[in-house]
Amino acid sequence: MRDAETFDLAALLTQVPSGDEGAFAALYRHVAPHLYGVALRITRDRTSAEDVVQDVLTKLWSGAATFDAARGSAMGWLATMARNRALDLISRRGRDAPLPETFDELPDPAETAFDALAGRQDAARLHACLDTLSADQRRAILVAFFDGATHEEAAETLATPLGTVKSWVRRGLLKLKGCLAA
Repeated sequence: MRDAETFDLAALLTQVPSGDEGAFAALYRHVAPHLYGVALRITRDRTSAEDVVQDVLTKLWSGAATFDAARGSAMGWLATMARNRALDLISRRGRDAPLPETFDELPDPAETAFDALAGRQDAARLHACLDTLSADQRRAILVAFFDGATHEEAAETLATPLGTVKSWVRRGLLKLKGCLAA
């Protein structure tokens, strides 16, 4: 998202808990597709993804969750809430669907989770930075962060020792951070 949109989103997040229906409607239009994409990648189930989005937005409306701009970006905070809620949901019901073999096999609701998290302009850069990683690092990061698997689940999925997966994720994230900062 551009800076002006990020600022507007942060402003909307402060207006919603006070009962501003217009702010809530605008917030919903801006974030629901993004949150749905994040939740769908993790739950692999449309109904569950819809439940996650509803739960996140209900928490915002009721004031149960409050945004603090000093702690990070508005979209990042919302995506983290959706991710955590989706992980809670699948940990209770277990994973029914097998993990896909490649990133391209994941469901695509309208735009990818990458686009939702990084914004349209930064998505290509994020994809390019992912391409700089080794195949093992890229797969471990995709499974751990964008599929919502724990390190233990990623190790099992990748048929690799836990310590190795943790190392791939850590080194891959450091390399991504450097690439994105350049």
